[in-house]
Amino acid sequence: MENLMTELGAAMTGEQAERKQKLESVWVRIEPSDHASRCIAAHYIADVQGDVEAEVEWDEVALAESAHVSDADLQAVHASLSVAGFMPSLHLNLADGYRRQGRFTEASDRLQTSREFDFALDTALDPSYASGIREAQVRLAARIAAGDRAGEPGPAAGA
Repeated sequence: MENLMTELGAAMTGEQAERKQKLESVWVRIEPSDHASRCIAAHYIADVQGDVEAEVEWDEVALAESAHVSDADLQAVHASLSVAGFMPSLHLNLADGYRRQGRFTEASDRLQTSREFDFALDTALDPSYASGIREAQVRLAARIAAGDRAGEPGPAAGA
């Protein structure tokens, strides 16, 4: 989808319900074959859901779409993106959703997968993004180990 990042950025303004509505409006305009745009949009849509079940569903959509995406596909949307660079965040967000659902084994597995892609964070254009992901991984590991289902999402904002 042309100008996806601009549209997603514009959709992220306003109250949560308004952001959700705007993002879902973007979603319906994305061609089913545009897996890169669907992956990125689902990643954003997950963050504005009002309940953890819907959030996890959208995180699972984002991850499923990523299986059909190449670096070139992502870079057509935003020049700095790569599949490996996106994986820590996709898996981290899903791990946190599983944690909040009480699915601790699955959460731990997803967190491990997130960490397996940390090598890609070494080349991130924004060092604060990389450090934010790594810090969120540490926080999430502690929450999983403690059996903590409560609270707000663990990953850093924008992860």
